[in-house]
Amino acid sequence: KGILQAGGVPIEMPAISLAEVFQKPSTMMYRNFLAMETEELLRSYPIDGCVLMGGCDKTTPGLLMGAISMNIPTIFVPAGAMLRGHWRGETLGSGSDIWKYWDELRAGNISQDDWQEMIEGIARSPGTCMTMGTASTMTSIAEVMGFSLTNASSIPAPDSSHRRMATYSGRRIVDMVQEDLKPSDIITKKTIDNAIRVLMALGGSTNGLIHVIALARRAGIKLELEHFEKIGLKTPYLVNLRPAGKYLMEDFYYAGGLGALLEGMNKLLDLGEKTCTGKTLGNNIKGLKIYNNDVIKTPDSPIEPAGGLVVLKGNLAPDGAVLKANAADPKFHKHIGKAIVFDNYNEMAKIIDDPDLDVNANSVLILRNSGPIGGPGMPEWGMLPIPKKLLQEGVRDMVRISDARMSGT
Repeated sequence: KGILQAGGVPIEMPAISLAEVFQKPSTMMYRNFLAMETEELLRSYPIDGCVLMGGCDKTTPGLLMGAISMNIPTIFVPAGAMLRGHWRGETLGSGSDIWKYWDELRAGNISQDDWQEMIEGIARSPGTCMTMGTASTMTSIAEVMGFSLTNASSIPAPDSSHRRMATYSGRRIVDMVQEDLKPSDIITKKTIDNAIRVLMALGGSTNGLIHVIALARRAGIKLELEHFEKIGLKTPYLVNLRPAGKYLMEDFYYAGGLGALLEGMNKLLDLGEKTCTGKTLGNNIKGLKIYNNDVIKTPDSPIEPAGGLVVLKGNLAPDGAVLKANAADPKFHKHIGKAIVFDNYNEMAKIIDDPDLDVNANSVLILRNSGPIGGPGMPEWGMLPIPKKLLQEGVRDMVRISDARMSGT
């Protein structure tokens, strides 16, 4: 509608859908395929500008990677998060509470009927995961990089403001075409550093590192793993959202959204970076306010003094591994226990619930040969299930190490 209002002609160009919960072994295997398809669709048709529409984890970076390479005027419209989940008086967060209650089901503490009822209560609307998982992490990063309108990434999918944002985005892309405002005018090294700072302040998904590196390199900007920790040590953790905190994306929006967070941490950002609005990041967020300081903190009163993602190196991962430290119980930060090693996913699935498995609450579960080649595609197998006999003893968390990925939820 917005494109028509501004005098443009909208044409829908479908690309591969990366259905996060259905596609196997992993949507990660197809992210670059989406990027190639996006680039070639835009390259092979007489398109003046593009509106990217995505939400789930890999769609945001995949679409942006293709558009950055094609380098025509581009704006990103995020799908938006689901509404809060509810079940028996408890607020539920997608992903995080699925894992929690799956353990209770395996332990025999809830019935299959309870499980089904919980599942029906956790997904109350269209939209992406409403925790600060990979979906909301990446749409927030797309916004701070300058590819979305201010606060677009924070609006819940069913909210009427989302439809208005979509219309405004349609109007704006026509103006961007007239101005010839392209990704190469927006994305710089300072833009990438802003994205990393916000990733740390949000307590975002570990998957964010993989995608931000890909976006930077697609724009010709060299970015290494160590740079994340360098910025993270100087960036406080400010957003109290699950899985590391208490609240959900709907609460984040009511508290002021990403724009309010950026204004609150403005002294940590390069505010002169150009955005899709035609204005600088600083101009976009000027005057925005935080309405609930239990959800969104400021650097003078942070949840933690440093960002939640840390880079680890050692004999198991000489080139580096990533830990979401603020989502881990501090007791696991200095943890020593016997390693239980699984050589592949199928072996793990076959014996993890064997009552004779030599494992206890202090053990470290290790899964290998599940990375980009071994998976294939680096699937989200990194959060190994807790052995059933330990669940029945009351164990609900363990140290897990893997060359696979973990869900951002």
